[in-house]
Order: sequence, then structure tokens, then C-alpha cells
Amino acid sequence: MNQKNNKNNQSDEFVEIFNYAGIKPTEKRIAIFKGLKMAGKALSPYELVQYCKQNLGLTLPAVSIYRILDLLVAADLVHKLDTVNKYICCTHIDCHKPHPHTQFLICSMCQKVEEVHMPADLMAQLSAQIQSHGYQLNSPQFEFQGICTACQALEEGQMANA
Repeated sequence: MNQKNNKNNQSDEFVEIFNYAGIKPTEKRIAIFKGLKMAGKALSPYELVQYCKQNLGLTLPAVSIYRILDLLVAADLVHKLDTVNKYICCTHIDCHKPHPHTQFLICSMCQKVEEVHMPADLMAQLSAQIQSHGYQLNSPQFEFQGICTACQALEEGQMANA
């Protein structure tokens, strides 16, 4: 019974988030959002198809997932990571405030993603630098690839055992 109440509470929370974002909380949309939240890492649309099938018992065509992801990105509930062509839930959806200066730290080993906000003064400096070279910034989103602390420790442990 507790597990059922927990699922209902989570679904109610997702419905509230969708309503606040101004999008209709359909079963499929909530399932896609839930799949991304549960995965805990960035997923491509095809990885999301597999994840939803294996973990949620939901089979959706990739075309539907792409459409739903586009809607969730437009509603600022999900971020598209262009450099790896994957998606992740916004980690700040509960505060209901826009976060215009975002950087994503992407682990190239485990695909864990950390969303970090950049100070406005740093963004102003970067924009000025970009404009001084005759370019206009299309997106304030920056993506950096590296290796997270857990994967660094794993690598160091493997090197120590070698």
C-alpha cells in the first residue's frame, strides 16, 4: 500500500509540475518525464524508449518520444544536451524560476550530468568576448565533458589494481 501511495504522490507531483508549466499532463508525457527522472542520467530518445519499456512497462515509438521531449524542452522541464544528443530533467523545476545561464557537466564515462548555473557577470564577459569576434550567442547553455568524481575514483582503483 505504501508503494502505491508513493506512486500516486509522485504522479500528483508530476501533474502539478505539468500544470504549472502550462502543458497537459497526459499519461505518456508523465511517463517520459518519470523515465528521465528515474534514470538519473542523460538519455537519448532511443535509450528512453528502452528505459520506459524495461522499467515502466510502456512501449512508445521513438517518434512520439521525440515529440514529447520537444514539448518538455519548450516548457523548460527538460534540457537537450546538444553535444551528446541526450536529454535530462531540469534539476530546478521546483523553484519555478527561469535559469538563463546554465552549464552542464557531462561525465564521458557514466553519462551523469550536473546542471550548474553560471553567474550573470561571467555570462556578460563571455557574451562580450563572443561579440568582439563578430558572433552572436544563440544559446546561453554550455556543455562541458569530463569525468565525474565517482568515475575518477573507479579509474584510480583500477589503475592501482593493475
